[in-house]
Amino acid sequence: MSVYKKEIMFIISFLAIFIFWLNMGGSMSASAERIEVITEKREINPIVHWWQIDNGDFRAENWNGPVETTNAGSVNKPFPKDKEVRARLDLRNYPMPNTFHNVNDDEDTYPASRVKGIEGTNPEWSETNGVTYKGISKGMFTIDVLEIAVETGISYMPDVVVQYGNSGPPNYNPKFHVAYPVKMWVQWKGYIETDDKPDPDPNPGGPSCSIDFVVGDGGSQKKSKLEPLPSGSISSDSGEFDVVKGIPSSEYLRADAQSEEYLYEQDFVQKTGKTVFNNIHARKEFTLTWETKHVDKEGNVSYDSHTDTVTKETTVGGIERPFSYWQIVKYNIWNLTHSEFTNYALPGQFLSINAFTNVTANGKHSDNVKDHVFPPECPDIDLPSETIDGGSSRPSVPDISGEAKSVAESQIGQNQVANDKAEFKGSVIMNDGRTTTNGPTPSNVPEPGMIQMTARELLIDSLKTNYFQSRSTGNVFYAPVFSIDGSASNKNFPFDVNVVTVHTPVVIYSRATDDKEHDQRIKPPLRSTPSDPDKDRHAFILDRPFKVTMPTSGQHRNIPGYGNRDYSKYIKEKQVMFPFDVYTATKQGFYPANTWISVPVDMENVEFFLPVWVPEGQYTIKFRSFAINALTSGNFGGSEHHANTTIPNPAFNVSPAGSLSAAHVATDSIEVDVVGRLYDFHVTDITDYNWKSAFRQDDGVTPTKDSYWVGLDGIDGAPRGNTNPFVLPVRHGSHPKGYQNVAVKTGYKFRFDMKTKGDMESINDAIRIKPTFYHVSKDGKRRQPVDLYYHDDSNYFIKIGSEKDKTYRTVSLNETMRNVPQNELNNNALHYYNFADRFNLKETTNQYYETAFARYYAKHMSKEPVKTGPYGWQILNWQLRTYMGPLANQVPQNTMVPPKEIVTKEQTWYGEYSLPANLYVVPKDSNVPEAGRVGMLNENHRLFLQDGYIIVNFDLETINESDTTNPYLSYYNAHYMSQWTDMEGFKNSFVDGFGNMFDLQEGDVIFYHADQSSLDDFKSSVTH
Repeated sequence: MSVYKKEIMFIISFLAIFIFWLNMGGSMSASAERIEVITEKREINPIVHWWQIDNGDFRAENWNGPVETTNAGSVNKPFPKDKEVRARLDLRNYPMPNTFHNVNDDEDTYPASRVKGIEGTNPEWSETNGVTYKGISKGMFTIDVLEIAVETGISYMPDVVVQYGNSGPPNYNPKFHVAYPVKMWVQWKGYIETDDKPDPDPNPGGPSCSIDFVVGDGGSQKKSKLEPLPSGSISSDSGEFDVVKGIPSSEYLRADAQSEEYLYEQDFVQKTGKTVFNNIHARKEFTLTWETKHVDKEGNVSYDSHTDTVTKETTVGGIERPFSYWQIVKYNIWNLTHSEFTNYALPGQFLSINAFTNVTANGKHSDNVKDHVFPPECPDIDLPSETIDGGSSRPSVPDISGEAKSVAESQIGQNQVANDKAEFKGSVIMNDGRTTTNGPTPSNVPEPGMIQMTARELLIDSLKTNYFQSRSTGNVFYAPVFSIDGSASNKNFPFDVNVVTVHTPVVIYSRATDDKEHDQRIKPPLRSTPSDPDKDRHAFILDRPFKVTMPTSGQHRNIPGYGNRDYSKYIKEKQVMFPFDVYTATKQGFYPANTWISVPVDMENVEFFLPVWVPEGQYTIKFRSFAINALTSGNFGGSEHHANTTIPNPAFNVSPAGSLSAAHVATDSIEVDVVGRLYDFHVTDITDYNWKSAFRQDDGVTPTKDSYWVGLDGIDGAPRGNTNPFVLPVRHGSHPKGYQNVAVKTGYKFRFDMKTKGDMESINDAIRIKPTFYHVSKDGKRRQPVDLYYHDDSNYFIKIGSEKDKTYRTVSLNETMRNVPQNELNNNALHYYNFADRFNLKETTNQYYETAFARYYAKHMSKEPVKTGPYGWQILNWQLRTYMGPLANQVPQNTMVPPKEIVTKEQTWYGEYSLPANLYVVPKDSNVPEAGRVGMLNENHRLFLQDGYIIVNFDLETINESDTTNPYLSYYNAHYMSQWTDMEGFKNSFVDGFGNMFDLQEGDVIFYHADQSSLDDFKSSVTH
């Protein structure tokens, strides 16, 4: 019986061990189930960006490099031609749903943290396929990379069309950025591994064993950086300018921003506690022995041995094993995606700069303690068997609880634990590997470094008007990289950015030639030393070229990049306006008065020609220079003298800056005086018989066309064409026949004429001649000023130039020997006829038709004698003047002076002069009456100079409008120049045929013999 019991107990024990082995996962049972899971569809929005390049084509990025297409639109409305673009999209950059569900049961959901083998699946085109793009192909390239091919271009609808710059020189065509959204749908799939039973048996050792989890909070690691410290600036790309103070349009900006690479929110909590093991099954086999005593009837004593096997079973509990692990409460990571700027000066007033970061994060989280604490197996305790000898009675089985608990304490191991998992930038900061008792303390997310974002070559549109300190804004943007609970969303943060002043400089410091070398005015305005174009009045001489200088350089604001420099880069046009008519330098072009004349920006000096008909007087020349950003109409954005240095300038209101703008045009002006000419004086005839052959051919009438000019040069100093001896003064030795001792005898007259240009056409304009006289010895050594005396019918010894000098000369214009050109006489007649009231000829002209009056004028009026004055002075008035200017058909028809009056703007003045035949010459200021009281006064008196030569010197002046007290032009007594010498080349000495040198003075016209008279040739009673 005892043996049986033992066998039975052995079999039972083996079966228990076998069943325990099966429950512990022996090969005879399948303990895990794999569940396929998937997410709901999630929208993703990749974008195809087309950027226009300088040649007008468009460029986009393919996954394996750039792809280009042509412009299918226009220059101002460009769009890319339809083109296929391939892209590979990293789905890790798109937010994945936090929840998966069983592919066969939508209600059976699982957190993403429990899903294994996650990969993208089921990409679909959205409803915008065919609207903003055309889908061509799609498919998963790898488990987390989606490859797509789409067509975008002019046939589809973009959501961004914005100008971002221009193509640069020479056309500066706008360049555009065109973006097409490619809306799609995608899902993620994976699997869950779980046990057969939803709730595994917490007691691996059998149904009676239980493990309880006691959990509390321990330490924590809570840390975050949710507010970055971004900063940024806009500056000059070249570093040349301080953009706060000013930078011109057409220059380039750079934008710089910096901010933390990422933001994070970390809340890690340590969970501490213990597992408590209860109902641990324990058993112990006891062998009980004892003897019983028997006394039979006979009294015999015997002993029976008894053996019994008893298995004592019990349960123990209260076995504790500590644990700690780390669990994620919050784990959010954001990476810096880009920065944005706004400012008036930026292309399109907006800029986005991508941030190049490499921030990755991942994590896994469970709130269930059973996913973190893995208790040891709950043992089935078999205590060592024990034999108990009860002696004479069956012994009792002792309590085994204490022994069982002691053995349980020694057999139950420590808990295995696992943290939640957190990864950051490829490193594990919370390790979810299993450890004994305590999960490792996680690391903190490291503090982020700063990321620099820079954009360069940001063109300021050349047309952008000036704007003082235009306001800027800046923002940085962060997008979620990972969020353990899905709570993270996009963030953006502003930062301060400096203002930008768009100020395109423009200057005009104009100058003009001051033709003082030809300014014959007696009292011109005096010039500064050195010359100052802002204050000095410049002389422009009629019928002469002049030059204006319009530099693109000059002084501007004293700020970086400006100052005194060349600004041609920023000037689109220069103009000058004359308040009088001008020709181009070659006279191929004509500009009427008050016409703005454009001058090439790179041309600094421009030559013009002043027409002869421009009225003399004071004028203001205006200059202006346009900045490249000047408006095209109205006041062009305002103007400022010399340079647009004032900013802000409240005098102007220019959109969009309003009163914070500046002028866009620089202006300048120069004061000028238009001045005429007095020139070409020459002696054309002498009535002295000895000089007849110098002017007349053998017939005594036909002119030789020779005359005696001031010098060998013409009006402006160029050779005239005459040769010696035909230069002034007419003297002994200057006869073309070579007569060395023949001067002119007194009493003979000489004829002359001269020319003027300018306003000398009226009835009150005249030429005044003031003769002075000199005596020079025949050897030329003694020259002295003298007074000349003569007798008339009533008086003796009349001093020329005195009050008694009243013998008036009369001169006829159209005298035969004067040879006045017929066309000049016709010009006079026509003008007098058309403007008779100006010359008090209305009554006369009313009697004739035009052609008849011309004949009358030539035959009669022009031959009438005209009083010119006594010996001491001569006035050549309008009756001794002819008009020789351009005719109406020789000038433009839109001149400032009526074309038919322009003929009057050039004049010839005709005159003649002689000394009395019977002449008395005395040193200047000699007291002739006193000499008569001392001794008999006759021609033989020693006071009189008897031989040598009398030199007649003319001072020639113009008289405007009868103002004899203020003569205007002088032939050689002008303030700045002498036409007589400087231009026409008068020589101040000569050597006669006998080797004698004679010094000359400006104005010397003719030598008369002091000792020879016309009376020697003719016994005439008429004083010549």
